[in-house]
Amino acid sequence: MIRIDINRLRDGYKLSSPVLDSKGRLLIGEGIPLDSRMIKHLKELGLQFIPIIVPGYEDITPLEAISKKVEMFMKKEANEIIKTARRTAMINPERIINAIDYVMNDMLAKSKTGIVVDDLRTNKEFLFDHLTRVCIYSGILGTALGLNDLRLRTLMIIAYLHDVGMALIDDESILNGSYITDNPDYRIKEHPKLGRDLCNRAGFPFIVNQSIYQHHERIDGKGYPLGLLEKDITIYAKIVSLVDAYDILTSPLPHRKPYLPNEAIEFIMALSNSAFDKDVLKAFLKKVVPYPPGTLVLLSDNQICVVKDCNNDLPLRPILKTYAYLENNQVKYVDKPTIIDLKSHLDLTIVGQVDSSGKIVDYEGSNISNILKDFEKENNKTEKFTKSYVKKKVIKFKRSAKLVDKNR
Repeated sequence: MIRIDINRLRDGYKLSSPVLDSKGRLLIGEGIPLDSRMIKHLKELGLQFIPIIVPGYEDITPLEAISKKVEMFMKKEANEIIKTARRTAMINPERIINAIDYVMNDMLAKSKTGIVVDDLRTNKEFLFDHLTRVCIYSGILGTALGLNDLRLRTLMIIAYLHDVGMALIDDESILNGSYITDNPDYRIKEHPKLGRDLCNRAGFPFIVNQSIYQHHERIDGKGYPLGLLEKDITIYAKIVSLVDAYDILTSPLPHRKPYLPNEAIEFIMALSNSAFDKDVLKAFLKKVVPYPPGTLVLLSDNQICVVKDCNNDLPLRPILKTYAYLENNQVKYVDKPTIIDLKSHLDLTIVGQVDSSGKIVDYEGSNISNILKDFEKENNKTEKFTKSYVKKKVIKFKRSAKLVDKNR
């Protein structure tokens, strides 16, 4: 499997994973040759990268935090939770707790987990899918922070319900995307309170209700609804706040394409001294996957490789499978792919990845490993991150060599 930009799909390409809607219904099956009608439908869903079958790379599979079966169950439950809340202004705590126990058992049974973006997420029914992903990502982060089972369960309940207040807000306000901008309108800003009140009426503990109310607070006191400082924000709200931001950044929305994972990481790093808790951010950087399996990356020695797998707690040093190399600014494909484990090859680093046009790009200023080293040394972050990173959504090209799909 190799991930390619959706604009480079051609008739005859085959998906390595099926495309499902939020209710688990099959839209396009795995291994079926695509035609122009199918490709148009995929674009309408708001997808950016598509995993396709490439001979010699069939052994590369997506990293899953939980099984697809459990994920689809959680999405269906989120759908029912929101619909019930809209209809009755009530939620069923027993149903929610049972769902969380189900996903926890599946997640904790995994030997390898990471916060990894699913390419086949759509911009349809965003809220249901968002609740599910924030719940799963928060669970991974809570485990990395050493939360015991009881606290982990509490965290995942909070994460699953963090935006339940949106159920009581009109669809127009939600669909126009205003709730994920820097200046959401007054109606959208009511959703933490609405969610808290829903959960309070359902009989959830105070810590759950309080944390849902706080999930848009910032450690510098510039969040909402109360403008709390770091010491007054619960650990659960701090975790959900960061995960919520990451998922929104990496999701396709009606008004924009998703940010690449490494772009979203830099965006979050830009706010490391103002919005997010330091310990939560450190744990996040160990579990987030900047280069998901199937991503084409350029190494410092001009090799082009496919990310095969991830090393636990070393997201910047994945296991790779060689694909091609640059020689005199020309791309030459390898005949026999070999495996490179960057954990054991400290002389090599990832320079960048193939962008949506198929050119090798070098993300200006985006040496995440250097950022991480500085952060681990507890160097202070300054406004330069906000000025130089956050404003740069698409980065200029450093190399002109074109990479042609190796679909042979």
